[in-house]
Amino acid sequence: MKAADKTLSKRYARAYMDLDGAAFNKNGELAAVARIMELGKVRNAAEQFKRLFLHPLVGYDAKSEILAKLLAKDLMASRAAVLARLLIKENRFYLLDPVLADCMKFYNAYAGIARAEIAARHLLGPEELQHVAKMLSSASGKKTQITQVVSQRVLGGMEIQLDDLLIDATVKGRLERLKKSILQ
Repeated sequence: MKAADKTLSKRYARAYMDLDGAAFNKNGELAAVARIMELGKVRNAAEQFKRLFLHPLVGYDAKSEILAKLLAKDLMASRAAVLARLLIKENRFYLLDPVLADCMKFYNAYAGIARAEIAARHLLGPEELQHVAKMLSSASGKKTQITQVVSQRVLGGMEIQLDDLLIDATVKGRLERLKKSILQ
């Protein structure tokens, strides 16, 4: 994705979520979750017609009419439908998925949640997973939500992707760091 599209996606998501500068509270959290769910419903409803919404020869009126037929009546009046129509009008419907991902990032920042992905050769046990989650939470100062991925390229140890930070705790990574320190 182009840098300009990433910037646009973040701007649309920031305006849609309307969380800038808001202090965390339960009502704000519920509203943010509802907005994300609405946008997900719009995306799912429009998924099968995505190529049509992206096609330059199909006019805005036709696209808007198709979107209206796809969405339920209660969803048609939502902020998510308004955003989808705006993206269609501006010929930026391809940004719907990145906007949804950015909405999730804004929500996580608002709620103080860090997402971590652990790649290991085998799934971690519940005790190990709880220990890693506790360490990551104390290091980041946020609640940590962990997903596990089985990776064949990790022979021993694990790789942890915590938001934008990659923690390489694999045997291969340790050996490479040892080799580098010996050669210096």
